[in-house]
Amino acid sequence: MPPVSARPVVHTPPLWLTALVAAAQAWAFWPLFTPDMTAYLLPWLETIRAHGVLEAFARPFSNYMPSYLYLLAAFSPLADWLDPMSVIKLLSVAGTAALALAMHRLLAALQVSQRAHWAALVVALPSVAFNALLMGQCDAIYVAACLVAVAMALERRHIAMFVWCGVAVAFKAQAVLVAPFFLALAIQRRVPPTQWLAAPAALLALMLPALFVGWPPADLATVYVRQAGTFSNDIARNAPNIWSLAGMIAPDFAPRLFGLALAAALGAAAWFVAKMQIVRFDAAGLVGMAALAVLLTAGLLPRMHERYFLLADMLILAFAIARGTRQGFALAALVQIGSFAAIIGYLGLGPPLVALGALCMITATWIAARPLVSPNANDNPPTGRIPRPAVLRCDTAYGIESRLKFRGSGE
Repeated sequence: MPPVSARPVVHTPPLWLTALVAAAQAWAFWPLFTPDMTAYLLPWLETIRAHGVLEAFARPFSNYMPSYLYLLAAFSPLADWLDPMSVIKLLSVAGTAALALAMHRLLAALQVSQRAHWAALVVALPSVAFNALLMGQCDAIYVAACLVAVAMALERRHIAMFVWCGVAVAFKAQAVLVAPFFLALAIQRRVPPTQWLAAPAALLALMLPALFVGWPPADLATVYVRQAGTFSNDIARNAPNIWSLAGMIAPDFAPRLFGLALAAALGAAAWFVAKMQIVRFDAAGLVGMAALAVLLTAGLLPRMHERYFLLADMLILAFAIARGTRQGFALAALVQIGSFAAIIGYLGLGPPLVALGALCMITATWIAARPLVSPNANDNPPTGRIPRPAVLRCDTAYGIESRLKFRGSGE
């Protein structure tokens, strides 16, 4: 794989500044908690401590997959010295560390210099800090697995790519938001269907310990189905997408748009997969397309939450770092602002911030989608000519949208 050719114009932040921001966020957020902590996470930890690991996993006690619960059980002995909330947040911090390592691995696949400095920046990002230090959530874990899967895709290690996809789904259903990207690559590269089986095999492998001690298979098979029905009366849950805007404008009518939202998301995913067969991208461009897949699906699917854009945050940041241009970082900042505004809205500052987040995300999605929206007037390469790969151009005479253009396959 050739190195990224764009000349970096944005330099890495100093490590001391990253550490200072991360420490300040930890100091401010550690004593705080959200309703999910008391309603779900703390009772799960107490169940493990009260019954022991084997007995606790012999029956369903959570609406999460067992993968996260294994880690929670591994951290549960710390509750003898720390308060339970701190134990849960320490697990989330460990997940954040895994996310930074996964970002380092993805940047290595992109052949980015000073990747350790850039990877460290992840822990100080507002969307990451709020997720781990305030909410105590484990989203960083599945996002980390997805980043490694994208790195494997760039290196054409397809079995490893699918294995990491299965690991990601084993932690959170939101991992499927990037599925159109992997599906498009698998079709484009004609990956044998037998290699696709590595994803369900990895998922099943992580379920086996719970199955062996007695967790009912039927319950495991329907965990995500039951999760999807938790907020069945809402078209969106503070998600920075178009359906949150619809819910603000017509709160009584918006839930009836569920079918339309689902059809729009599936249609956009099919369009994405089809377009990816026509336009070719360099390594950094592929990461940008992975981010676009998440922006499209999370932006159009119903019943999305405010933190479901975390994977898009990380992928678009990796894209910006690889390109090293101010325009790329402006796009990453737009996504980060959209995600952060929605989280702040969820924490009690209201619909206006969620609306701001939605407008940022919609704008970012449009900019990121431009390489697929209008690659060429004729998508088919002329007869006798070899199509050239699409390469991100960084011209200096145009605005942000022009600077994020790709050369199409028939140019």
